[in-house]
Amino acid sequence: PHLRSPMVAVAGTPMPSPGGAPVQRILFCANLCVDHVCEVPTFPKEDSGQRALDYRKAIGGNGANSTRVLVQLRNGRSRVSWLGPVPRCDEPDAAFVLGELEAAGVDVELLEEVGGDGLPSSFILASRDTTARTIVSARRGTREMSAEHFAAVAGRAFAEGATMGVPCWCHLECRQSPAVMLKMATSWHAEASSLAAHPPLSLELEKNWDLDELMPLLRLCDHLLIDQGFAERQLADNILKRCRDAKELPSGPDGTPPSKRPKLSSAPEGAAAAPVEGLGQHPALRFLCVLRRVVGELPDGRSPCWVCTWGKSGSFALEAASGETFFQPAILQEKAVDSVGAGDTFIASYLHARIAGAGTQAALACGAAVAGRKVGQVGFANLRSAVPQALE
Repeated sequence: PHLRSPMVAVAGTPMPSPGGAPVQRILFCANLCVDHVCEVPTFPKEDSGQRALDYRKAIGGNGANSTRVLVQLRNGRSRVSWLGPVPRCDEPDAAFVLGELEAAGVDVELLEEVGGDGLPSSFILASRDTTARTIVSARRGTREMSAEHFAAVAGRAFAEGATMGVPCWCHLECRQSPAVMLKMATSWHAEASSLAAHPPLSLELEKNWDLDELMPLLRLCDHLLIDQGFAERQLADNILKRCRDAKELPSGPDGTPPSKRPKLSSAPEGAAAAPVEGLGQHPALRFLCVLRRVVGELPDGRSPCWVCTWGKSGSFALEAASGETFFQPAILQEKAVDSVGAGDTFIASYLHARIAGAGTQAALACGAAVAGRKVGQVGFANLRSAVPQALE
């Protein structure tokens, strides 16, 4: 695999944190692409045409968005390393996005050159009147990163800990089959076992993989970050019928047993939060509770946290060992400007909070605050000021 020049302040020493301590290292494996964004007054009708109000070419993908936000929030305390495939480093679009990542402070030396016609691309039609967007993506012949490459660079990251920062977290976007992702998770755990404090592994679920095939992978993850679409598809596939105890799930905000009632944090002072009625009936909470029953026994000593984001409603979480549930309303903006990457911003902010030692409720609140700020602006600049003071 192609190797980039290490991002070090002085040869052989890691970039210092603000306090001068050696940095930790976050490995983030997720999609990287080039976005072609057309902003239109309103969505066009079929077989019609209109002139775009604005066009821009930008770096995109979950990996590009989340890593750039993480760099901001960690503020020099962690080296953020993106892992993923590019066709060739000198392919024009790949060179463009890698340059943008490095300019933002993201380490890209662990990438894999895999060949193909060009960097994966997304074509985004964004409606100014509703802020909604439609995304059409193309792989352009570039395959996903191999499990063998991940195993090699994970081993390398732990071996380089003294100079490049000790790995403190690994995040995987579940882009490939559960069997391939399981190999990656197993490789991470094999390398992480060398440390006394086992660094967490988080998994991002968007695609509609078969739940039975996912089970071994889910049991290896310390944090699940589940997209609304994934949960809705599972509910549509009658996941409730797979659980004999489904009738015991929370049934309503007033009738919800106290042990099942989600904890709720308030919005920051001066901020508007989404309505919170009907929490006990919310499909995100029901999905998380049923998933817990379906997963069954957890590995010894593991206490995973599962988070399900639900757009403008907010985010829910379940601590799988205790069964305790949490809810954080979304932080609403006076004017929604650009929702592209808001979910990626939430994930980066959640990871930042967890690495900083936050509990579940505080991590959800951090995600809501920073993602809310993102929706109120174009791009990802200057998001650190939205982090709750205790987690700066």
